Amino acid sequence: MRFMGDFPLKGLTELDLVTSILKVFTHTHTHTHSTHSTHTLFVMIGRYGKMVTQTNKSYVIHFHKVLPLGDHGLMKDEAYCQVMKQVTANTSAKPDSCQRGWRLLYILTAFHRCSEVMKPFLFKFLQDASASPGLQYQGIAKACEQNLRRTFQYGGRVEYPNNMELKAMLAGRSSKRQLFLLPGGIERHLKIKTCSVALDAIEELCYEMGLHRPEALDEYAIFVVTHRGQNVRPLNKREYILDIATEAEPVDANYSLWFRRVIWSMALKLDNELYVTMHYNQVLPDYLKALLSVVPQGKPSEQHLQQVARLAALQHRAKDTYLPTLREVQECVPPQFYSKQGSQHWLNMTTQHIQQVQPLNPHQARAQFLEFQLRLRPRPLHPGCQSERASLPQQGYSCMLLSCSLSLSHTHTHTSTL
Repeated sequence: MRFMGDFPLKGLTELDLVTSILKVFTHTHTHTHSTHSTHTLFVMIGRYGKMVTQTNKSYVIHFHKVLPLGDHGLMKDEAYCQVMKQVTANTSAKPDSCQRGWRLLYILTAFHRCSEVMKPFLFKFLQDASASPGLQYQGIAKACEQNLRRTFQYGGRVEYPNNMELKAMLAGRSSKRQLFLLPGGIERHLKIKTCSVALDAIEELCYEMGLHRPEALDEYAIFVVTHRGQNVRPLNKREYILDIATEAEPVDANYSLWFRRVIWSMALKLDNELYVTMHYNQVLPDYLKALLSVVPQGKPSEQHLQQVARLAALQHRAKDTYLPTLREVQECVPPQFYSKQGSQHWLNMTTQHIQQVQPLNPHQARAQFLEFQLRLRPRPLHPGCQSERASLPQQGYSCMLLSCSLSLSHTHTHTSTL
C-alpha cells in the first residue's frame, strides 16, 4: 500500500475519497467473503493519503464510503491498522499527509469500535501518541482516544455526518455551538463535540443550575422539536447530539432542542437564579391553566382567594413592574378562579399583596412563587410535561403519560401513587 501523499488520482478530491472509505462496506454484508471489500478499503485509504490539497468541493463522498464498516469487526480492525500504519510510518513528500491520516482516524474512532482483541493495542497506540512530549499530533491523538472511549461507552455515531460537519472535521474543527432552549425562551449555547451525547448537555445545564448529584440529573431531559412544536421527541441520554442535528435538519431546518424537567421527586433548590427562573417558567403556564390546583365547584373560601391573589402579586413582582392594571391582574389569575369574583375585587386583593411583596427582588419573587406552590401541593403534577391525560373515573384517578415517566395522581388530592 502506498503511503499518504504519493500519487493522487486525477480529478479526485479529498471528500470524494473519504466518502468512499466511509461507504465501501454498505453492501458487504451480502457477501460471505470480504476479500474484495478489504481490497477496496485498502485502496481507498491509500488514495485518501495520496491526494493533493484541494478546495472543499465534494470531500464528503469519500468519508461516507468508509463509515459503514458496521457489521464487520475484522473490516473495522483492518481500517484502523491501515490508518495507524500510515500515521506512524509515513514517508510521503506531501506536507499534510500525516495530518490527513490523523483526521481520518479521528472520524473512525467516533463511529466504529475495534474488536476486543485489538482494543488494548489501539488504546495503547493512542495513549503513547498523546503522551509523547512535543509530538506534533499529540492533541488530535488525545481526541481520538476520547472518541474511542465514548464509542465503546455509547455505541458510536449512527448518522453519517453531513457535508458541513465533515468539512469542519477535515479542517480540524471538532466542535460547534449548539443552542438549547430552556422554559421561558432562555437560551444557552453549549459547546458540542463530535461525540457529545444528550447526557453531556444535561450535565452542563444542571451544573450551571448548581445540581451535581446523579439522581438530580435523572430528572431532566432534552427534547428535539420540529415543525413549530408539532413534533416533540425526548432524547435518550445516550444519543449523540450531532446525530440528532443531522437527522433533524433535513426534516426542519428550524428544529430546536429543549431542556425540561420531567420528574419532580427531589426538593426544590432555590439558591440558584437560573434554577429558579427555569422552574418558574416551566411551572407558571400549567398554574395559569389550573393544572396544579383543585378548582372548587362552588364559591372558594376567602383563604383560597387570598392565596391566588398572593400568587398573582408574586408574578407581577417577578416582572419588576409598577402597580398592575385590571388586565394584568387577569393575566396572573387562572380563568377558573378569576370568574369566581369581580375584576375590581381581584385588583384590590392583588394590590394589597403587592405592597407586602414589594421588598422582594424578581428572583426572590419567583422563588417564593415556587415555594408557595410546593406548600399548596407537596407533590406537584410534573409541570410542562402534561401532554396527555386520560381520565379513569371508575377509580377516581387520572393517568398522565409523560414522555419520560408515568405518574398516577388522584384527581382531587393530586397525591402521587407511583
